[in-house]
This record gives sequence, C-alpha cells and structure tokens, in this order.
Amino acid sequence: MAFLFKRFKGFWDQYKQSKRGVLGIVIIASFAVVAIFAPVIAPLNPLSPTMPGYYPGQTPRIAEKVCVPAWYRSIGGAQNLSENVLVMEDHEFAIESTYDQWTRTKDSPYISIQYSPTGGSNNDNGYIEITYKREETEAAPEKGFATATLGYEFEYPYNQPPRSFWIHYSVKIDNRTNLEPFPLTVRAEFRRGEEPDIFTFRTRSISVENALGKYYHKATISAGYTGVLEETIFTEQGKYTYYFIVDIIDTGAGKVDLTVDVDNVQLLCYGQAYGLLGTDANENTPRDLFTMLVHGTRISFMIGLLTAVFSVFIGLAIGLISGYVRGLVDEGLMRFADFLLVLPGLPLLIVLVTVLGRSIWNIIGVLVFMGWMGFSRSVRSMVLSLRERPFVESAKAAGAGTFYVIYRHILPNVFALVYISMATSVPGAIISEASLAWLGLGDKNIPSWGMILYDFSRTQTAIVKGLGEYWFWVLPPGIAIALMAMAFILMGFSLDEILNPKLRKRR
Repeated sequence: MAFLFKRFKGFWDQYKQSKRGVLGIVIIASFAVVAIFAPVIAPLNPLSPTMPGYYPGQTPRIAEKVCVPAWYRSIGGAQNLSENVLVMEDHEFAIESTYDQWTRTKDSPYISIQYSPTGGSNNDNGYIEITYKREETEAAPEKGFATATLGYEFEYPYNQPPRSFWIHYSVKIDNRTNLEPFPLTVRAEFRRGEEPDIFTFRTRSISVENALGKYYHKATISAGYTGVLEETIFTEQGKYTYYFIVDIIDTGAGKVDLTVDVDNVQLLCYGQAYGLLGTDANENTPRDLFTMLVHGTRISFMIGLLTAVFSVFIGLAIGLISGYVRGLVDEGLMRFADFLLVLPGLPLLIVLVTVLGRSIWNIIGVLVFMGWMGFSRSVRSMVLSLRERPFVESAKAAGAGTFYVIYRHILPNVFALVYISMATSVPGAIISEASLAWLGLGDKNIPSWGMILYDFSRTQTAIVKGLGEYWFWVLPPGIAIALMAMAFILMGFSLDEILNPKLRKRR
C-alpha cells in the first residue's frame, strides 16, 4: 500500500502541473457532485413533477407550460411578470390556527360551523365540519337552500394576472336525511378588496353516491391561456378574498340532519415565471428545466462512463488476443473490426436502437458495440511490438504460458493506454446519446440532456419563436454537454502527456 501511495503521489505531482488537466478534474468533480446529490438539489420528479401533499389524480402541476426563469423579474421591463402564488399554506387544516384564518358566515339558524382536529380526508388531520339540522316542526328556508360561506383573504403581489389558477377541495356527506337527489352544491367565488363585485368561478354538484360516507375530491382548473377569467378577477396587485361556499338544498320535507365535512381547500395561481430555468411545453405536467438538467447529469455520467469502460475493456481484450496470438484469430478479429469501422456510425446507431428498443440499456449496449474497434487496433499495434521484446522472449523460454505472458508482461505495458482511451471515449458516448435523444430515439422514461433538446425541437411554439426567446430551454443542456465533453478531453490530453513516453516531460 505504501508503494502504491508513493506511485500515486508521484503521478499526482506530475498531473497537477497541467493546468488544463486540473481544470478538467474540477469540472468533472463538479458534475459528479451534482449527479450524486441530484435528489437533494432538485427534489421534484423530473418527468412528471407535481406539488406534494395531494391525492393521486388530484395533484396540481408545478407551473404553466413554457414559463420563463423567475430571475427574469430582475431584468428591466420584466418586473411585472407574475409567479406562482400558493394561497393556503395549510390546506389540510392540520392545525386549528388555520381554521381561525377563515371567516365563517351563515344565513340560516340551522347551520353550525366548527373545527374538528382529526378525521379529515387524511384521517390524521383536521377539517371543517358544517352541520345543518332542522326539526320537522321548523320551517324550511324560503329560497329553498341555506348557505355556509368560508372566506380566506390573501395578498396577490403582482400587477399582471396569473396565467391560470387551480382550485381543489374535498367534501364528505354524513347523516343525510330527507334530501333528494342532491343535498348540496359547491361554489368558488372571489372578491377584490372591499368592492361588492363577486366573481363566481364555477359551481359543482356533489352527488350522493360519490360523497356519502367518504370524501369526494375535486380539482377544478380554469381554461388558462385565454386570460379572460384571470384578467377579470386579478386586475391589479392587492388584497383579494377567496370564498368557498356550500349551498345546502332543503326541499322542506320532514326532519333534516346533514353533516358536510370540508377538507383540502386550496387555491393556486400559476404565474408567467418559475424556477431557475423556467418550464418546458409539456401539456399536462410542465417540467422544471432546472430539475431535468440536474437529473440529466446522472444519465450522462452513467452513459459516458459505462460505455467507455465496457468498450475499452472489450477493445483491450480483443487487441491483446489478436496481437499476441496472430494467425487466423488475428485475421478474423481485425477483419470484423474493419467491417464495423467502415459502416456509417450514426445511421447504424439509429437502425440498431430502432430495432432493439429505446431503453437506456439498449442504447448503452449499442454504443459499446460500436465503440471498441479503434482502441482494439491501437492495442494490437502495441502488442505486436511488445511480443518481440527480450523480456517476453525470456518469459516464453522459461516456460511461461500464453495467458501468463499476456497478463504479467504485455498487459502492464499497454495499460497506460487504457486510462487515456477511457477518458477520451466518454465525450463521444455522451454526444452520441444526446444525438439519438434529439432525433427522438432516446429513452423517454429517463431525463437526459438530449431529451431536453428533443422536447424543444418538437414543440411548435418554441420553433416559431425560436432560440432567441427560448434560449433558457436550449443553451443550458448544450453548454452542459460541451463542458462535460471538454473536461474529459482535457483530462485525456493531460494523461497522455504523463503516460505516453514520447510526450512525457523530462526534468
């Protein structure tokens, strides 16, 4: 161990004298840190990001599609861009103080509104309980229904309206008597400041079958992009009040006993700017481009390193056998390598990936299959020279077998070439995967830098407006691919200067 440490220290003393080699190591180390800590740096799901804390099927998207980066707001002329506004911090009513933030009004003496600490839609959180009780001797409301209103005042800090907004609620009906066929409707309304105008967003009927004895979850999303409703409500920054209204329909027949549990009430306004790099144009779940970029680092590292390692070791094995054994084995292996070398690379990659499938492992396998030939010929050339050296002749004269000579005498002398070739092979694999993904042949279940470019290339809006407006979508993955490729090339050049006797610097 002491000898190995001494050798490594001597190697590092030479390597650190190369500024470009040190720069390559620093860049690679930075990408490695990002790849290792990707879930911490960008905790969102890169392919289908949704906000946490909601039921499956009712989870809101993180933003509207094609949002610009949030730091655009610090640039002149873009200060008024709106960002996401999550109105209710505690939509699950987990703590009673959240209930106190809501104003409660009712227009009937038969209605009572109270907070319950447990038994909501998550069972371990609180909820608001609205009870409607009327004895048979008491008169029903003249207008046919009684109303319970929950109001929540919030600040909208932007002068421009949101792109769209998302409303969610959960309702459960208990103890229903003498209310047919629908005991209630639910409305969402807005009021701006102290103005009397109320904007009714949408009314939904809760069916007995869906809500009786269990929570009925409903997410309501506005049309978005039309801007009509959003611009009508959010005309300027200031205080707004969101109302969640429950209309209990009383038919006037007999005694009425109804309990309505309300939970998971949320209002989310989607802005025009989001995150560090904005979002893409995915229709249903727009994806955070920064998250895609961070998680794509893992894929690029994996593809580059695995492809380089396997292709180099396959080329090493074939080159050693071909150069030392010679004869028909050498002819067969080298002619097969020559056959693959003369085939056009990218068309063959496209055909193989199309036939085998777009799995990331199929892509790595195809890149390995297409990447060993050049290195095997380099190894063969060195072995042809080494096999005639006196130390090899001495080993054979002493009775050493073929495997022993290759392993103990030939391999150590060509292994320096392995490090150099491995470092310089990584960029080609990364760029090849990005090229396949850009052509639509990548694994769509894996976030990669090439997939980001492919998503841009197939988006009509992005193509029309071009790179000038959506540079934040195209340039970051392109720069990342170029930086990682450059880093491995710089490291490969530095290793070549140290390990190649013809280029080694003498003191």
